[in-house]
Amino acid sequence: MIKNYFLVAWRNITKHRFFAMVNVCGLAIGITFVLLIGVFAWGEWQVNRFIKSSDRIFLLKSKWANPETGVEFATLGPLTKALQDNYPTLIEKAYAHDAITVVVTVGDKPYREGVHPGDSTLFDVFNFPVLYGDPRTALDKPNAVVLTEKKANQFFGKSDVVGKLLKIQSFDGRNDNFEITAVIKDLPFNTVTNYAKPGNEIFLAPASVRYFGRTFGFNSWQSPNIVGYVLLKPGVKPEQLKGPLATLIKTNATPEIQKALEVHPVALKDCYLSMYKGLAGRMVAIFSLVALFILLMAIINFVNISVGNSLTRLKEIGVRKAMGSRKRQLILQFITESVLVVTFSFIVSVALFFVLQPMFVQLIGKPLPSLASFPVWFASLPVMIILVTGLLAGLYPAFVLSAQPSVAALKGKLKNVQEKLVFRRSLVIVQFVTAIVVFIVAIVIDKQVSFFFHTDLGYDKDHIVTVPVPRDWTATGVKHMERMRDEFRAMTEIKDASFSYEITDGWSSGAYMVYRAENDSSTAVSMTSVISDERFPTTYNIKMKEGAFYNGAAADSSKLVITEAAARSLGWKDPAEAMNKPVRIHNINTVMYVSGVVKDFHFGTMKEAIAPVCFIDVRFNNIYRYLSFRLGSGNPSRQIAALERKWREVFPDAPFDFKFLDDSIAQLYETETQMQKAARVATVVSLMIVLLGVLGIVTLSIARRSKEMGIRKVLGATSANIISLFVKEFSWIMVISNVVAWPLAWYLCHRWLMDYAYRVDIGVEPFLMVGMLLLVLVFVVITGMTRRLAATNPVKSLSTE
Repeated sequence: MIKNYFLVAWRNITKHRFFAMVNVCGLAIGITFVLLIGVFAWGEWQVNRFIKSSDRIFLLKSKWANPETGVEFATLGPLTKALQDNYPTLIEKAYAHDAITVVVTVGDKPYREGVHPGDSTLFDVFNFPVLYGDPRTALDKPNAVVLTEKKANQFFGKSDVVGKLLKIQSFDGRNDNFEITAVIKDLPFNTVTNYAKPGNEIFLAPASVRYFGRTFGFNSWQSPNIVGYVLLKPGVKPEQLKGPLATLIKTNATPEIQKALEVHPVALKDCYLSMYKGLAGRMVAIFSLVALFILLMAIINFVNISVGNSLTRLKEIGVRKAMGSRKRQLILQFITESVLVVTFSFIVSVALFFVLQPMFVQLIGKPLPSLASFPVWFASLPVMIILVTGLLAGLYPAFVLSAQPSVAALKGKLKNVQEKLVFRRSLVIVQFVTAIVVFIVAIVIDKQVSFFFHTDLGYDKDHIVTVPVPRDWTATGVKHMERMRDEFRAMTEIKDASFSYEITDGWSSGAYMVYRAENDSSTAVSMTSVISDERFPTTYNIKMKEGAFYNGAAADSSKLVITEAAARSLGWKDPAEAMNKPVRIHNINTVMYVSGVVKDFHFGTMKEAIAPVCFIDVRFNNIYRYLSFRLGSGNPSRQIAALERKWREVFPDAPFDFKFLDDSIAQLYETETQMQKAARVATVVSLMIVLLGVLGIVTLSIARRSKEMGIRKVLGATSANIISLFVKEFSWIMVISNVVAWPLAWYLCHRWLMDYAYRVDIGVEPFLMVGMLLLVLVFVVITGMTRRLAATNPVKSLSTE
């Protein structure tokens, strides 16, 4: 019997190839997106879970009252070790590390790499798989280096490199040899090595902390920039750390930090999905919701097209019932056909999966996990997807068609379907509402992203190139950098140049607490700090509002330049009032004087309002990281080539890792750009599927009203009159869909835009544009489907039984 079901199903599919193709295409698109987003969601869910005991490893996550004070995935330097030392019954092992960027030289080739100077307990906590070397002693030597297989191949062209030497540059200009003691097998994406791009895959021994001058970071309770992990003992709950963490902070931290900081442990397996306010988790949820809606729309199409094409099967149903077929057998027959169509759709979707995978990877900005990484039970998923989708798509048509009385079926009359027309049209309305909402949201996202890149930021980001520089954080190093900067400025291709610790890419080194000298520190205002030389405002084209910037003199180290927002936050309504006024920086004894006020500018993203910023002269603390170049007019490629030649001359041991500033700023909006691309794709797919839905319901209407149209033509109706009847039938669907979709789309867009301090007005244009475009598309589809009916000889229509 089962064989007969499949045989009859195959005959009906081949007999109605057009409708079978429409169903297969719609379902294949839906299943393809479910597969792509399912693999993506699985990969996101599995981040960090490959690490043994990831449910017992916890990151000490910080929540600051002022987010500028520190990053969420770092905490106070001594806190991790103090937790282990003071609460050994709770903590089995602890690991803390710094994260810095240095120049690594292999032979005569320099690389700029992220490294982790940290504790020797790396393998005790994370148990990373080691290809070469002994993990028990790998970080015992003071100059020990552990790196990944990928880095070993990058540096030496092979992975067995234990005993090889790397030269690593310190922040005071030294280049000491470090010995590779272990090579870790390449790791999947994880938050231990990839919490920031491009990732840190080089681990250094504890003695390296002193080599880089970072002991303050690990020893001071005022340093908020050390990443800390603890491995809990079996049976210990993370809630048990709440009291010890609060006690240690209260005992050791300053009163200001006690008020501003809350530390709570987050399981390593949950870190990724909860980082950056749960951004990754929200993206997974949004993508999954889009995939399910697309699949639902494809299933709705299958239902409408199946019922629309059912008039050709009524006599078959009548004969089967007259011959003794039971309703259950007819239901199984139709569900078998549905499962068979879904099977073909799944085969097509697998092919589409591999075709579209590169585009999807580009969209999400990361590789998908390989199929080999999935557990064995995933092999049953294709069968589950086919059966579940087949049942969802086939149940309604099966019950509707199998319920037809034998006599009505033999006469070719589809009884009681008219009464269910409202239900099927409601399904089409769901499709239209989804498509309209997605389309409007895509337009608003486009407007907001365009606003990001075309709004005046308060400085000129175009034609600026930034390059990380070798570090010699001494007074001699600053003077040397001044000479190098001036050599670059002398080039005809360079309009101006500046060196600084920060650039305007949104990544601040922290905030200074600044207050007026006549007040106490309780009135201090948090200000983003920019440590720079005197050429910074001319290089970035930042305008002065009052006073003057630094002039390169030694006295500049006692001056402070602030923005308009900083002046207002300190109580000066007019920037002129701030001139030459004394101010203090919390925990720094020197009294400084405001020498100038610059116009406000966006240091970070437009999610936040313009924050107060203070400029500190580079000679104040002798630290810097970047050279910024403003290119003159001319060919950028030739200018970069000339700049690189000069770089090789003045910095022969440093890589020329240049980046245009506008590219760095674009990275700040990477999530929004991904959403923009995803919304565009979802719009195209939803429009395709909704038009297939129109095709389904028009097919049903044509089949039901064939004789009616013949009578109308005999009575004098023109082809235009016939077409207008079907258009009129859909006009109410369009009206209702827009009435439902517009408020929903406005609400979603409004909620999303409220996350940004600077945003576009939604306006009425997106709504009108989408409504008109959908109307035109629907009219084209209806016209194409009904043109043949309108041109059919009425005699032929009336003679049809």
